[in-house]
Amino acid sequence: MSSSSDSIFTSGFSEQRWVDQISKNFNKEYAIDISDVPVSIFNVPKAISDFKPEAYVPQVIALGPYHHFRPELYQMERYKVAAVQSFLNSHQNPDVQPLLIDKLKQLDPTIRACYHKYLDLDDNTLVWIIAIDGLFLLDLLRAYSDGFSGNKMTQNSVLCRDIVIQENQYPAILLKEIRKILQFVDVDENNYDYELYKMLRDFCIAHSPFPLRVKLEPPPNSFPLHLLDLMYHLILSAMPARIRSKKSASKSARVAPVDSFSNKAKEAVEIEMMKEDLILNVKDIMNIKSSLVIGGGGEAWRPVQPVQSVPWERIYNLLGLKSTPSKVDETNTPIVEEISIPSVTNLSKAAGIMFQPAGGIRDVEFNEKECTLYLPVITLNNNTEVLLRNLMVYEAAISNSALELTQYVDLMCGIIDTAEDAKMLIESGIIKGELTSEKTADLFNGMNKSGGNVRNRTKEKINAYFNKKPRVKVYRFWKKKVYDAWKALTVLSTILLLLMLILQSFCQVYGCARFFGRINY
Repeated sequence: MSSSSDSIFTSGFSEQRWVDQISKNFNKEYAIDISDVPVSIFNVPKAISDFKPEAYVPQVIALGPYHHFRPELYQMERYKVAAVQSFLNSHQNPDVQPLLIDKLKQLDPTIRACYHKYLDLDDNTLVWIIAIDGLFLLDLLRAYSDGFSGNKMTQNSVLCRDIVIQENQYPAILLKEIRKILQFVDVDENNYDYELYKMLRDFCIAHSPFPLRVKLEPPPNSFPLHLLDLMYHLILSAMPARIRSKKSASKSARVAPVDSFSNKAKEAVEIEMMKEDLILNVKDIMNIKSSLVIGGGGEAWRPVQPVQSVPWERIYNLLGLKSTPSKVDETNTPIVEEISIPSVTNLSKAAGIMFQPAGGIRDVEFNEKECTLYLPVITLNNNTEVLLRNLMVYEAAISNSALELTQYVDLMCGIIDTAEDAKMLIESGIIKGELTSEKTADLFNGMNKSGGNVRNRTKEKINAYFNKKPRVKVYRFWKKKVYDAWKALTVLSTILLLLMLILQSFCQVYGCARFFGRINY
């Protein structure tokens, strides 16, 4: 039995099961060519899931083997079985069940080839999981194709959320095989592809945060691997390139810039943060004096007591010698990082940049001549964050991906810092949906930037345009000089306070009159 703690096996029995499965693959009876079956259902790396683990696991229902035996999800099994029984009864053929199980057993190597993780399950267990979950998913998809008629499952937002989880995906190739078995007639395979494609597409249209073309087109040359795969590719090719005109540049479609330098009531965010830091430093200096305990105790301890009572941690912080660890570090939770780019508010106020809806993800662009950033319309709800996170994970797992969706999400996370930023994009018509501006800001602020090396050219263009603005240069020069001056003043004040404490301790023990003379008032 394997003794390694990170082994894919849980027992010696599991190792023997693996040997049996490998042996079957070499048996002629089970000889199936799986070289053309791509791995499409991946595990989410821990480095990604640590930021928000609940976004990558199902909450109410498991599809496929990855989460099937989690106790908190198993109560949904009876609902799945009931739905499957109703689905099969509609075919009125008692032979469908053994026929389906037998066919899926022959496809065991194909089933396992679809999953990135080794499946430590025997053939019968795996086949029954695939059969029940596949029939349940087909029944649910049929409800979307029929216009949600009579199926309460389609109205369950948590259930729909679970269906788009990366680790909860179900291979479309197995859905095709199950549909072939259920039809009992020889029909051109493209017809089956077309019908299944339509059902998958209707689900994507109903739950995509971006507008998709409603017109149904024939299935692409390469059939989608699963629901999330189809959702991803439909989003990337969602809308044709925008058609610009003079009307499209109207004020109603833009956010008008506000001159921050003529409105003293609304300071830039960075200035406010700088002022808060300086005020806190001054307060710390005042608190140091008030926290001292002088007097009392034996004569020998009198020089030590003032030094003992000094709040050294505050002094270290003021001098920049020590920083207080954040709560994030104490809990070992990864720190969320964003790309370096000004917020919507700063882009609008300091650089006069406007915002206008674009066609789709591939239409994201900053036009310097128009001084306008074009962004696709996105509709947010309580499930959008989960969908975006899982789409980004899937995009990262695809070979030769340009990470187009990830670059868009990085850009949105970078420019939305506060509720005011989100409000401006809502008013411009770029962000829609049921989330408030506060929840919208929380959504994008909680997503970590991608770790890829792909250049975000839109970000680079915006930063270059922003940094060359004269008002921005003046502001940064003023900020740097004033902040450095105040920081130096804070350090000098702290040092002076320490010298006064030393002199006070010295005078309490040895007396200062014989050195400096007595002062007469």
